[in-house]
Amino acid sequence: MTTTGMIRDNLLLKGLGRPVPLNAIDWKVKQQNPSASDAQVQQETLETIRTLVDDGLFRLGDVNKFRFVASKRPLDRSMHKISHRYVGHYDDPRRWMFSAWMKLTEKGQQLALSLEERAIDLYREHEVAQDFSTHEMGELTQLPAQITGWESEGDLLHRDVA
Repeated sequence: MTTTGMIRDNLLLKGLGRPVPLNAIDWKVKQQNPSASDAQVQQETLETIRTLVDDGLFRLGDVNKFRFVASKRPLDRSMHKISHRYVGHYDDPRRWMFSAWMKLTEKGQQLALSLEERAIDLYREHEVAQDFSTHEMGELTQLPAQITGWESEGDLLHRDVA
């Protein structure tokens, strides 16, 4: 998966249940590109916002009294406003951190839920693989023969119960 894809997926998952502020997008870009300059982080952040909104996965807006209020501006105008505040005042994060928010659309919500389900499935597969990797394969292949031997000898398998 590309760096851009990982950033998009992370933001989609982050958007489940709550709007995502501008600073979270900036942070995700920095995490994936630790050696990037400020200008590169800003450019990637703005491109990420634009593509997520263009793709119909998020809508831009603001949070007012703990409620998301969708922007009615055209995307280009919103991006210009975000860019002006974000890039123009990058050295003073308090001025831009929460100046723009994104909230999942219905399409974005469905994609995020499918990503979450896929992540859970991968975790479960990894967990099962870890359980088997702690045993020697030789021990696992010998187990059926041991059980057959115990049964033919009449040995009882039991566990003490307190």
